[in-house]
Amino acid sequence: MTMRRWVMGAVALALALAAPTAPAMAQDDKAWSLDVGADYSTHYLFRGVPLLGDNEVLIPNATFTVGGFSAYYYGYRGDIPADFTLSGLETPYNEDDFGADYTFSIGEKFSLTLGGVAYMYSNRTTEEYESEDTYELYAIASFDVFLAPTVSYWHDMDAYEGGYMQVGISSSIPLGDKASIDWSAALGVDFGYNDADTNGDLNDLLVGIDIPVQITDWFAIHGMVQQSFALDVLEDLGVDDETVFTGGVTFSF
Repeated sequence: MTMRRWVMGAVALALALAAPTAPAMAQDDKAWSLDVGADYSTHYLFRGVPLLGDNEVLIPNATFTVGGFSAYYYGYRGDIPADFTLSGLETPYNEDDFGADYTFSIGEKFSLTLGGVAYMYSNRTTEEYESEDTYELYAIASFDVFLAPTVSYWHDMDAYEGGYMQVGISSSIPLGDKASIDWSAALGVDFGYNDADTNGDLNDLLVGIDIPVQITDWFAIHGMVQQSFALDVLEDLGVDDETVFTGGVTFSF
């Protein structure tokens, strides 16, 4: 039910558009960027499944980008509910995801991102939650047209051997020079990932609104609300709809 992610691009999801960047002149002078931050969410929602039940999660993260190449890290720190563990005791949850990808521009309106992500868990998390280290390969097709549609696909190559596809749209409404309202919607399709017996069944619908605010050239904050609707696969597994609130900070170098 849990797994490690060599990719966490898109939980996701196709959501949380980047905050407005620093002035263009500063961007032109530098070939690379490093963003370091942390989010706090009311749920750890992964492909429609609340992995920690109703418990919150802290998400430290970092992304290094140079040209079309990006390398990133996402950590997940929370508590596994007692009724989710083998011992019947609430246990700390520790996950570390390391990923990298490269984006190719094909023409003026299309880009393709290819990458991989590894999901690694602490020994205690593995013992109590029966999670296994694993890795995925993924591809993200992006279209620079109205509503910025994307088609993303991840496939687990080790412990879970299933696939998950997400079709998303998004847009942004500026709020002056420092902020914006970014909304997104993404439809998830399961290929034996959450349920080994599925092959192209609807998994979940995730919609969200994110408000990023660029405080200075190097510091930004954001607040986001997401609503996940369980569709055929998750309904069969007994997973409910979930509302997730997230707040975070980002330092840019």
